[in-house]
Amino acid sequence: MALKHHFRYDDDWRYMPMAFWVHVEQDGNPWWESTHYSPPAPRHLSGRGYPILNIEVRDETLCFSSAAQLHAFIETLTRTPLPSTMRLSAQRGERHGPNTHWLSRLPAWMKTAKFRERMLPRLRQLAQSLQEDAAQTGWQ
Repeated sequence: MALKHHFRYDDDWRYMPMAFWVHVEQDGNPWWESTHYSPPAPRHLSGRGYPILNIEVRDETLCFSSAAQLHAFIETLTRTPLPSTMRLSAQRGERHGPNTHWLSRLPAWMKTAKFRERMLPRLRQLAQSLQEDAAQTGWQ
């Protein structure tokens, strides 16, 4: 069964939970003022804004402003055991504490092995189909 998802468009891509943790500034400016990120920042679509992917899972909505964020989400949840948010926060090289990391903000039921076993193949399939439809949605 495919995951229920839709796109909405927003004025800023940086407000999504994973944006800070995935897109690292490269130009020496503060994260919110930077113009160069690795991986690159999402592309603004003229007249619409930034495409934001919303995936509905039970009573939660997962929001991603780039394919890189979705791939990081999948890659992280694939790891067994899950990495600690302290380790993930340290990889970013910032002073933000582990409690602000996107993984610590996920509901506990999304971190269970049973949920991940069922959900990860569906997320991979969705990521693949979105990559194939990127020209139509502007999703990158």
